[in-house]
Amino acid sequence: MSFRFRLLEVTPMICLIIYLTIGFTLNIWHPTWIIFSLIFIMPILVYSRFRSIIYILFLISIYIPLGIIFSIWHPLWIIFLTIPIYLTLVSPYISRNKNRIEVIEERN
Repeated sequence: MSFRFRLLEVTPMICLIIYLTIGFTLNIWHPTWIIFSLIFIMPILVYSRFRSIIYILFLISIYIPLGIIFSIWHPLWIIFLTIPIYLTLVSPYISRNKNRIEVIEERN
């Protein structure tokens, strides 16, 4: 089995260990439950063919915990303004490199 598949298999157990460790040591149970969202995010990160979605999920994973913990929802929404910039500047290069890799693999 590949490393990626094994990583996906152990993600729920890792999330549970992190959740219980933070909960019992720091007594922070409520915002720590967000760690379980890794179970759903890991397949996207590990087997991603959609690199632009990773950036959007990264922003959401920053926005929600910081908004819940520090209650800074209003000024933090500005990070979502970087999505069009990212899609305009970075995304074309990622898709171009992906196509180049596929062409090289076909030649071999």
